[in-house]
Amino acid sequence: MRELLFAATLFLIPLSTRADELLPTKEETTWEYNATETITGSAPTNTVVTVRVGKQVLDDKEVVKLETFSGKALSETELVTQDEKGIVCLARIGNDGKVVKLNPPERIIAMPLRVGAAWENVGEVEGIKLQKPCTVMAEENVTVPAGSFRAFHLHAEDLSLISVRFDRWFVPGTGFVKETTSVKGPGMLHRRTLELKKITTSETGKPTAEHSESSPSASPAGSAKKLTVEVASDPAGGMKTEFRSDVAHIYVRWFGHDLPENARIRVAWVADDVGDLVEPNFIIDETETIAPVPNATARFTLARPPDGWAEGKYRLEFYVNDILTETVKVTIK
Repeated sequence: MRELLFAATLFLIPLSTRADELLPTKEETTWEYNATETITGSAPTNTVVTVRVGKQVLDDKEVVKLETFSGKALSETELVTQDEKGIVCLARIGNDGKVVKLNPPERIIAMPLRVGAAWENVGEVEGIKLQKPCTVMAEENVTVPAGSFRAFHLHAEDLSLISVRFDRWFVPGTGFVKETTSVKGPGMLHRRTLELKKITTSETGKPTAEHSESSPSASPAGSAKKLTVEVASDPAGGMKTEFRSDVAHIYVRWFGHDLPENARIRVAWVADDVGDLVEPNFIIDETETIAPVPNATARFTLARPPDGWAEGKYRLEFYVNDILTETVKVTIK
């Protein structure tokens, strides 16, 4: 029985968000990156790359326009859309303003986003068409100037004519937080690294992101509500506190409300009373996430051990910068 309790600790991992949460699309949202480029025979150069969200009509439908600036110069414009299948690039706009539709559209992110998933249509890397599959290599902790993130590591490479490799780290609800590209040929090597510095909107001048409303849970009296949380057996959300011992998954979500900059959100899965398996208030596992924006969100899943859950009383504790903010009591029977 003790194994039933501890097996759950292996599965407290971020869960892919819904398609409408994959990428912030509020107009004027910007991502600012520190960029470093190295070319054979030249000293490394450092610039600032900014990606800005706009809107544009394509085929009578409004789509998201992503403008990329290197310094102050516009270097790329992409028209993208996202749905339950992921994110795709529909067209690009040249410096002459001409819209070039992509047939077929290029897949940027494919859902469901999970380790081992792969898709074609990688697109362009440093102006070179890359047709090899993009593979989700792992879920990793990655630290950049904007903070620490739990990200999906995407990788693609083409070794046919010249060596082209790219790695990107994607956080659902935030976007790409890091990217490295390498183009290698006879006597030539070009490397580029982008690391997220901040994500902002022009309206507030502060990091921001869209979030969904959810059912309230207990919050310490007299404190400003920084988190709204959900615990459910349905991946779509909701609130439930009693589960059968054979339930496949328990889905946990939190929604931030005006969080401090780079707030540390820690979630603890605690055994309140599971009989003689462990002592009361035993911390089974913990996970910590750095909130990149004041209204950040995250989802996690607790997966059922092979022989079922240990019956008893549990609780989920949610901390903001080590201050207990929300507590949800859970019963498994």
